[in-house]
Amino acid sequence: MNSWGQWGEDDERGALNRIDDDARRRGVSAIAAFEPLSLAIPISEKSVPFAGMRTPPMHFMTRDGGDYAAGHREAGGFGFADDYLMVACHGTTHLDALSHVWQDGQMWNGHSANEVTSRGARRCGIEKTGPIVTRGVFVDMASTPDPIIGVEDLKAAISDCGVQLLPGDALLVRTGWLDRWRKGAAGVDSWPGLGIDCARWLDDCGISLVGADNIAVEAFPSGVEGEQVPLHIELMRNRGVHFLELLDLEALSRTSRHEFLLVISPLPIVGGVGSPVAPVAIL
Repeated sequence: MNSWGQWGEDDERGALNRIDDDARRRGVSAIAAFEPLSLAIPISEKSVPFAGMRTPPMHFMTRDGGDYAAGHREAGGFGFADDYLMVACHGTTHLDALSHVWQDGQMWNGHSANEVTSRGARRCGIEKTGPIVTRGVFVDMASTPDPIIGVEDLKAAISDCGVQLLPGDALLVRTGWLDRWRKGAAGVDSWPGLGIDCARWLDDCGISLVGADNIAVEAFPSGVEGEQVPLHIELMRNRGVHFLELLDLEALSRTSRHEFLLVISPLPIVGGVGSPVAPVAIL
């Protein structure tokens, strides 16, 4: 089953089309204390977990105080510092574009995988996403014993929070993996996350995106024989739901808040299949 054509044959934004004025108003109405809270992992060589072919972030200074200490002079005693950042678009807190995954040569909405070339994605690039402002719903699943979080456990946890998922909402799930990784108690070869049976229910609820404090939102290994990331295929490729990965949900988990205004602005990387982001929850 897929949702191709639901927002037109040329659509490249998928379930983000569900974020309408009502969804944004619902997010604004969830604000209680007007307190902004970053959900991004600090970017440094040692602070970001990464897997697969990705490399850690690299931060370079091209002008610093040492240049002036060594004798460099500018008019009027002026001085400045300048720097560069090299980071994998999927190597820190990031949003996947709908061009990130495909199956049988087709990505979201039936667009051909041939549209993704060495120059980037001609279809469904991250620049098509635009800024995201909607209600965020947070659920803490870190105490769930099974590393593969099933739909019934997810439903029960959300119900216990007293919140109902509505069209356009963004669901954020804490698995506890990032906290364990920071303590040296978890590696990057496996992690807990959502199971494939969550896909249909989440889409039926009308969510626009789903995020988690792990590398892929879904559990790895997936528990589905012969498939590595079946939730990516079922939710992103088939239903157009964006994935928000490597979130830092630790501070949020120490609050009593389960709904808030969520603001995300991906970098408009033309043809990018993902973008680093610094999501903000306004509590």
